[in-house]
Amino acid sequence: MTQYPYVEDYLELLGGYAPNNPATWIMPTSKPVSLARYDIAIVDSMSSHTVFGGALTDRQADLCVRLVLKYRRQFAKLNVDVTPVENPQFRLPVRKLDRSRRIWLDDQRIGIRFPYDRSLIDSLQDYKKASQGSTNWDNEEKIWWFGLTEANVNWAATWGETYNFEIDPLVKNLMNSILECEQTPYEIKLVRNSDSFTITNAAESLINYVNDHLGGFGLENAVKLIDNSGVLGYTYDENLVRPALLDLFKDQRNAHVPPSNSNIDLIFQYAELTGRYPVCIYDPSMRGVDLSKFSDRDIVRFGPNGKTNSSDYNIYDVKVVYANKIPSTWNHPVPLLVTTQELLYGGKRMEWLNTAEKVIYYCNTLLREND
Repeated sequence: MTQYPYVEDYLELLGGYAPNNPATWIMPTSKPVSLARYDIAIVDSMSSHTVFGGALTDRQADLCVRLVLKYRRQFAKLNVDVTPVENPQFRLPVRKLDRSRRIWLDDQRIGIRFPYDRSLIDSLQDYKKASQGSTNWDNEEKIWWFGLTEANVNWAATWGETYNFEIDPLVKNLMNSILECEQTPYEIKLVRNSDSFTITNAAESLINYVNDHLGGFGLENAVKLIDNSGVLGYTYDENLVRPALLDLFKDQRNAHVPPSNSNIDLIFQYAELTGRYPVCIYDPSMRGVDLSKFSDRDIVRFGPNGKTNSSDYNIYDVKVVYANKIPSTWNHPVPLLVTTQELLYGGKRMEWLNTAEKVIYYCNTLLREND
C-alpha cells in the first residue's frame, strides 16, 4: 500500500489533488474519497491552501489528522495506508496562532488584539465612529490601536470585561482612577470661609483676575463676586446671604424680563447695586424706555442714524447709553446690555451681544425654545 510522508499529502488526496503535485493545481473535478457533506467545504479550503504552498495552523493541523483517520477505510480501498498520520509529520511547520484576547497599554496607546471574530469587529467599528481620540488598525501586526483618552480607557475596559478579554493591570488602574475621579464632587464654586470668600478648584488665572479687577475675596465684596459668577464661569453657594436682585441672573449671563415699568425699575436697581454702568439699551423699535429717574447728563442717546447730539460725553461718567442704532464707532465695554429686540445679528448688534458681560432681553419672547 502507498504511504505518504506528510499529513498535507493525505489532505490533498481528500481534496482531489495529487499530493504536492504542481500539475494538479487546477481545482479537481472529482474526488477519490466520498466526503460527508459537512466536511467538503473545510477540506476544499485547507487542501487548496496547502497545495499552493501554504502552512496549516495548529487547529487546522489537528483537524486534518482527525479527518484523514476518519476516512481510513476509503483510503484503504484506494490502496493508501494512513498509518503515518498516527504519528503526524507536516510538510511545513505548523503555524501557532495567538488566540488570546488582550487589552494593554503601549506608551500613549491602548492595544486591542483578538482572533478574527466578526461580531467583535462590528462592535469595535461601531465605537470607532464616536471614539474620542485616534483609532487605527495595524494590518501587519493584527492589532487595533486606540488613543489614550479617558473615553477610550472607559470603553476599552468595559468592552473587554464584557467579552472576557485579558486586561492589563495598567488599564484597570487607569479605569479605577477615572471612576474614583467621577465619584469625587468637582465644582468651581464661590464659598465663604470664616473671614473671606474662596472659589474651589479655581485656576490661578481666575484668582488673579478677581484680585486684580473685582476687588478680591473680602466679605465686603460679596455682591461683585456673586454677580460675576455667570460671567467668569463659576457657581456660588446657594446658602450665601445676598440681595434678592442678584438672583435675576441665577449665575447665568442672560435673563429675560417682560417689559413693564416695574421691571425696568428692577433692572436699574440691579445696575445700581452691581455698578454695571453704563447700562447699554438697544431699542431699534423706538418703543421708548422710561429713563425719567436719570438726569440728562447721565444719558447719551444715539438716534436712528447711530449719531448723537452730545459731543462732550464721557462714556465712563454716564449711566445710560440709549441707542436706536448702535454707533459704528463704538469701541467701549458693555457691562449690561438691555435689548428690546430678541434676535440680534450682524454688525455692531452682534458686537454688543458678544462683548456684553450681562444681557437682559427686555421684550416678550417670540422664539420657540427646544424641548
